Amino acid sequence: MVDTSERVTVRIPLELLEKLKQIQQSKSVPTISDTIREGLERYIEMNFPPPNIRKVVVDLSRQDNRQLEEFVREGNSVSVDDAVRSAVREYIRGRVEQASALPGRSRREGDSVATAEGVPPP
Repeated sequence: MVDTSERVTVRIPLELLEKLKQIQQSKSVPTISDTIREGLERYIEMNFPPPNIRKVVVDLSRQDNRQLEEFVREGNSVSVDDAVRSAVREYIRGRVEQASALPGRSRREGDSVATAEGVPPP
């Protein structure tokens, strides 16, 4: 098997190393190198997303995160990320519909109209 990786030596502060070790233990990652590699992969994903995607980082309270995880465990979504994406998409869709229904706003072709109950007409 050909090794396509390259060794890189990096010095990091002890505080950072301790935090990485905590992450390694909490996620049951086999080695600190794997933990660092995973962190670098996420960093690269955040800084080099596909051209049609923009990544957004959201900090959630532990309670909100627990509720999302329970939502996923109950089978309501395939992942926490997917649940958040769906919630944001629905929120934006609703706000756009509300804005287009305001007096003085002209509708464009393809715009939906919200009824008093917030549901588009058939």
